[in-house]
Amino acid sequence: MQSESHFTTLSSWVLLIARAIDSYGHDSAEVFARLGLDHAQLREPMARFPAHQVERLWHLAEEVTGDPCFGLAVASFWHPTTLHALGYSWLASENLAEAFDCALRYTRIVDTEAQGVLQIDSTAEHYRVIVDVSRFQPVSADSAVDATLAVLLVMCQAAYGAHFRPQQVTLQHETPECHARFADLFGAPVFYSQPENALWIDPEVAQEPLATANPELVRINDRIVTDYLAQLDRSDLGMRVRSRLIEHLPGGHFSENEIASSLNVSKRSLQRKLHDQGMSFTQLLETTRRDLSLQYVRDPQHSFNEVAFLLGFTEPANFSRAFKRWYGKSPTRFREDSLS
Repeated sequence: MQSESHFTTLSSWVLLIARAIDSYGHDSAEVFARLGLDHAQLREPMARFPAHQVERLWHLAEEVTGDPCFGLAVASFWHPTTLHALGYSWLASENLAEAFDCALRYTRIVDTEAQGVLQIDSTAEHYRVIVDVSRFQPVSADSAVDATLAVLLVMCQAAYGAHFRPQQVTLQHETPECHARFADLFGAPVFYSQPENALWIDPEVAQEPLATANPELVRINDRIVTDYLAQLDRSDLGMRVRSRLIEHLPGGHFSENEIASSLNVSKRSLQRKLHDQGMSFTQLLETTRRDLSLQYVRDPQHSFNEVAFLLGFTEPANFSRAFKRWYGKSPTRFREDSLS
C-alpha cells in the first residue's frame, strides 16, 4: 500500500475550498499558510497537493468558517474545468448513467487515493451513486463528503437541466444544525445517520438522453484524461496500456509486442506486470474497444465500416458481432434507438 504522502489532490479541486473560504470573508492564503500549503499553486491547473494536507484543510476550513454546512458552499464554485478534461466529458456524455460511468473510471484524476470511492448501484428499480469514504484513512471530513455529493448534484444539473432533483439523499453523519440548507439545495428528502452516503436518482432520468451530448468531445476528452493519468501514475501499467491502445487501434497496429515495445518493456514483462494488477492485455483490449465503440456508434457521422477501422477490427462483421456481444444489440439497432 502506498504511503499517504504519495496520494495527491488536483489543485482545481482544492481551489473550490479556497474560494469558499474567501466567500466567508476569510483569507484563504492565511488558512493555507497555517498548514504549510502553497496557495500560489492554485494558479497552476495541473498542480497537485498532498492529499493528507487537503484533508486537514477541510477540517480547518470548517473550524475557521464555523459553518457545519461549509461543504455545500464549496459546491457553488464548481466549474467544468474543476475536474480537468473529465468535466467536459461529463457534459458531453449521452446520459447521466454514462457520465457517472466516466467519473467512476477516472475518479483518480481528482484524488489518487479515490479509486473505488465512487460506486454505482443500478437496478430497474433504483440508481444509486455511492460515495464510500471508508476507503480513506483517516475517514474524510463531513464537509468533504457533503461537497462531493453537492458537486455531483450541480454537475447533474449542468448536464440534465436546472430542474434536476434526486429522489433522496442519504448521509452517514448526524443531522447538522443547518439541515434546512441540505433540503433546500438538494430539493429532495435528506436522511442522516444512514449506512451510506448516496444520491438516489430515478433510473429513467439516469438513462434519459442529454441535450449536451457530443460523442466526439467525449472521445477527445477521454484520451486527454487517459494520457494525464498515465503520466500521473507511471506505476499504473493498465492505464498506460489503455492510453497506447487508444493511440494505436485505428488501422490495427496494436499487437501485444508493439504495445510492450512502446512502453519500453518486453512482452513477457508486460504480461507479468498486468497479471500482478489482476488484468491481461486481452482484457484491456476488450474493455478499451467496448468503451470506445459506444461513443463511435452513437455518432452518426461515422459509418460502421469506419468504426470497425477505428477500433482495429480487420472486418466490419467482426466488429458487429463484438458490439452485439457487449451491448445485446447490433450497431445499427443501437444507433437507431439512441437517435430516437
